[in-house]
Amino acid sequence: MRILVDASLLIYLNARMPDDEARRVEDFWLNLLRDHVLYTNIIVLDETIYVSKKKYGIGYGETIEFLDRAVLPHVDILSLGIEEYLEARKIMARYGLKPSDALHVATMIRHGLQAIASEDGDFDKAYVKRIWLE
Repeated sequence: MRILVDASLLIYLNARMPDDEARRVEDFWLNLLRDHVLYTNIIVLDETIYVSKKKYGIGYGETIEFLDRAVLPHVDILSLGIEEYLEARKIMARYGLKPSDALHVATMIRHGLQAIASEDGDFDKAYVKRIWLE
C-alpha cells in the first residue's frame, strides 16, 4: 500500500518514551517500512521538528539528524504546489480540517496514496483510511 507518514509517528519515533511504548511504535514503523511504500511532505517534517522541540524538548539539530538518518532514506518526500492548495481549500470547507491536515489529504489525493499513518483522528472526518498502532 502507498502510505503518507504523518508527524505523529515521526515524533513518537524521535521522542524518549517508556520501553514498552517505544517498542510498539518501532514495531509499527518497521512493519510499515517492510510492507508498504512510504511518502510524506515537507509540512510533516516541519511539524516533526517543531513539536519535538516544543512538546518534548528535543533540539532542532537532534531531530534533523533523526530525520536525515532514519526517515529520509526510507520515505519519499512529495512536493506541495498550487494543485494541493486548491484541493486543500475544498477539503477544509467540506470537512473542517486544519490547513496542514487538509494539505496532507490533498497530497494523498494528488499522488494516489491509499492511507495515512497517523494518530490524528481528525483525518477520519475526511473519510481517509487511517492506520495506527494496534
